[in-house]
Amino acid sequence: MTFGDTTPARAAAQPALDRARIGGLDLARAIAFIGMVAAHIGDDGAGGSGHGWEWLWVASGRSSALFAVLAGVSIGIIASRSPSAGHARVKVAVRAMLLVLVGVIVTALGTPVYVILPNLGLMMLMASLAITWRTSWLWSGAVTLLIGGGLVLPWIQSWASGAGLDAVPLLDRLWWHHYPALVWTGYLLVGLALSRLDLRAGATRLAMVVGGACAGVGVAVLGLGLGGMPPWPLDDGAFGWFTWWASMEPHSYSPVELVSNAGISVAVIGVCLWLSDAAGRGLSAVRALGAMAFTAYVAHLFVIAFVGPEMVYYPSNTALVVLLVTFTVAAWAWRLVFPQGPLETVMTRASNAAAGAYDSRRRA
Repeated sequence: MTFGDTTPARAAAQPALDRARIGGLDLARAIAFIGMVAAHIGDDGAGGSGHGWEWLWVASGRSSALFAVLAGVSIGIIASRSPSAGHARVKVAVRAMLLVLVGVIVTALGTPVYVILPNLGLMMLMASLAITWRTSWLWSGAVTLLIGGGLVLPWIQSWASGAGLDAVPLLDRLWWHHYPALVWTGYLLVGLALSRLDLRAGATRLAMVVGGACAGVGVAVLGLGLGGMPPWPLDDGAFGWFTWWASMEPHSYSPVELVSNAGISVAVIGVCLWLSDAAGRGLSAVRALGAMAFTAYVAHLFVIAFVGPEMVYYPSNTALVVLLVTFTVAAWAWRLVFPQGPLETVMTRASNAAAGAYDSRRRA
């Protein structure tokens, strides 16, 4: 598969992946960021306060999965705009390494938050190998990783622990108990497959919403019917045996939870693509937040580190709303002056420079 303008996959995706930003993707990134922050510092009432917003359970697990699917879409966009597969892989590799580097730095802050960035960097490196795959292969690979990977993950974790590999820095993120890259790369393959579609077409968006919702909700209902743990908090007095592979509990990484989250992510992206166009400038501030999701994610970890671990252990929805409103206004103001967020600018310039150097050596 080549990367000229006549490439079939590139030609099919080009109507959606032209040089203009797709506002619906930025809106979806904003929703993913808001959900992750809500999962970190939002009060769903499960922490003992009894006065939280019980519906916040929807953010746990699903928001980070949406973030991963969108990362796959971004890789597809990079590939569609690159002159060669090597050029695209260099750009993705540099971005992945920056994610790992920044992730290591913010992890060192010692916040009681599981930082997804190093894991996401590894996922991007692995997913970059698939940018020349046929679309059918991407869907097949995603299903294999999400279902098969979810089934074998406990054995991989047990084997790695027995072999002492858990002590190897960064390598353990492949099977980590949060965001295991070996399995979660399936989410990025879903995003890569979506990037091959005409995301500006109404029929595509309808198919994403209907198909994603049917898969996400249908698989969840199937899991619950087979005895899986529900995704919402149970009463303290609840007991019983639950089928682990059918669990819908956030971050259980069962095949049912993984596939359901993928379907829901596809549906959310479809809704955001439609809603962004329908709202026009009405959602520009939220889209600005999504366009700076990397910077915002890192910034919110610094806020938690500054305030202290009690911000997570004793969550407050007042603090959640204040932080999100502040970040949204700040992102909107920044984007009025600058084309990208601070970390996004560093990432773009570094990846462009590395890809340019690759092209120069290739021509020489």
